[in-house]
Amino acid sequence: MGIKVDVLPLSENTPGQGWLRISGWTGASEGLEYSLQSSQSRDFLHPGKQWSNVAHWFELSGLVPAEGADALKAQIGPELIDPLLAASGSANFRITLNNPGQGQSEASMVRLDKQLLTSIALTGVKAPEPAPPAAPQTVQLPEPVPVIEAPAQTAQAPATPDPVAEPATTPAKKNRWLLPLLLIVLLALGAGIWWFMQQPKPAVVEEPAASTTSQPTPTDQTQPCTLESMKSQAELAFVQSCLQKAPDSAALLEVINVAKANKHCEVAQRLYANRAQNGDIQIATAYAHEYDPKYHQASECFKEPEAATAAYWYETILGFDQTNADAKQRFEELKQ
Repeated sequence: MGIKVDVLPLSENTPGQGWLRISGWTGASEGLEYSLQSSQSRDFLHPGKQWSNVAHWFELSGLVPAEGADALKAQIGPELIDPLLAASGSANFRITLNNPGQGQSEASMVRLDKQLLTSIALTGVKAPEPAPPAAPQTVQLPEPVPVIEAPAQTAQAPATPDPVAEPATTPAKKNRWLLPLLLIVLLALGAGIWWFMQQPKPAVVEEPAASTTSQPTPTDQTQPCTLESMKSQAELAFVQSCLQKAPDSAALLEVINVAKANKHCEVAQRLYANRAQNGDIQIATAYAHEYDPKYHQASECFKEPEAATAAYWYETILGFDQTNADAKQRFEELKQ
């Protein structure tokens, strides 16, 4: 039946920590090592959460029997969990378990539990609470300075002479100038109005009528799922914009076939994996056929059949549709 590998959270779900559980391994548990390969880029995980096209073998130590299952498990940390979760949205991972001392080696796809957390999702750290608003300060005004009244003048002080009052203007003099001033103002106002009315009015410039000719619409080159967009954008940007358009399964398969024909292998694999992981049975079946030895057709993007990868996708289909007879039959045959 081969091995089955799961990455599970701890009983107390701790960010960046989990269990690597291996079922179906019949060899010795001492001296085991493993490598992890991305189904998208074909790169292998290296220390420091880096990826490279050269395989790296990690030592698998600390294996203990798993409770309630015929399996082995080892605790793992963020050096494995973080890079797997970071790329899990668009990729799957193939693990190869190897015992060089016995010459035994088996491979399987890694199944990631949905409850896993990356190490950056640390909990229990409370954000600083905002300080309460400061009470309004009472501004204390300075006390008024007492006014010291000057002492009254004594009779002996010399009297200050009263100011000489200017002769008041009589009402008759004011009225004598009011009427001429009013006449002057009225004459000036009338002259200004007459001058304004004699000025030529500015000609009204009519704006040209809007053209009824329709503007050119964007061509297919700006559409998100075309070959032109595929060539002009980065792989991830194209995949995101195309999936946002939500093409149906048949339309998406056409886009995938165009990507394969033009050697945009990462685009094809990302589109396959995203829809398959979200329960699109037609896409998941086509993706399984890319790896299934029974249906495999060699291409630049899928050069060799991979039974373990095909079995993983058939198992994914059964997770959404347990009555899928074709997926069940192929899964059982590939796991034998």
